Amino acid sequence: MRTRRLDCPTCGTMQLFRFLEKDEKAWVREKEGPNFYVDNLWRCTAKGCLTYYPHMNKGGYGRLPEKFLEEETAADG
Repeated sequence: MRTRRLDCPTCGTMQLFRFLEKDEKAWVREKEGPNFYVDNLWRCTAKGCLTYYPHMNKGGYGRLPEKFLEEETAADG
């Protein structure tokens, strides 16, 4: 998995980010519309954080729904 250290606007610190997974991309595309580009979206990997944003555009950040947090916690446990 490719990661990058970026500033997370939710956590307020530098965190590891990863590209969105397929189901996360599908959710964002459903929310934003079929023409929204999702292949450059990075997600914060800090425990409990659901923030994502386009590469080098922190102002365009969003938040995934809680269901992705539950899946992450289940995978950890």
